[in-house]
Amino acid sequence: MKFLIKLYPAWWRQRYGTEMEALLEDSGSRDAWDLLRGAMQMQMKTWSFWRIVTVCGMAGALLAVVAAFSMPYRYQSTAILKTSPARSTAYWDTLATEAFTPQSLSAIVRQENLYSNAPPEDSIDRLRRGIRIATVAPDLAQVSFAYEDPIAVQRVSQALIGRLIAANLTTSVVKASEQSAPGARLEVLQSPSRPKKQVAKLGLASLPFPLGLLFGVVLALILRRRAAVAKT
Repeated sequence: MKFLIKLYPAWWRQRYGTEMEALLEDSGSRDAWDLLRGAMQMQMKTWSFWRIVTVCGMAGALLAVVAAFSMPYRYQSTAILKTSPARSTAYWDTLATEAFTPQSLSAIVRQENLYSNAPPEDSIDRLRRGIRIATVAPDLAQVSFAYEDPIAVQRVSQALIGRLIAANLTTSVVKASEQSAPGARLEVLQSPSRPKKQVAKLGLASLPFPLGLLFGVVLALILRRRAAVAKT
């Protein structure tokens, strides 16, 4: 609490510091936030527009560095499947539903020891969120999986491809395909690639800096408006 008082301007500490310390002797830590907020408001009243923006930007940059080192890297392995004849997005949705049942995903989680610190239900949901299926052409689909462990990610991708190929032979998928054309033949055009680092981590970690600058601009404008109102 005494440290927070030192954050106030020197002229304020000389005039009110001793009295404030005496008042704080009987108060609890619940007043810490009020002290910090008051110190920041009083300091910023004397700061220029660009100083406020700079300080907020620096705080955002510091937060970005902390986020970059605290967020785990994610690795991605990607495979490409080909259907003959071409199929619509509905076919891939049906295929994924048949292939990635809770039972099959649970088996992959146990086999590869994924998400060891999470409950079984959460592990299945996290595995499902790491899977991406995107059609890149009428007869081609890209299947990718992202995970923190580069060794496991390629094995899991291979297991997912195997389940998609097996599910293509099930009755429900065949019937869905036969509504407009004969059943699709599914083959692996490109095996799961070697794990690659995703750039999403760097993108997320860089967000606090521009946000800090934007917050500084907004805060400086608010303080300037309040000062103008106080003068009138």
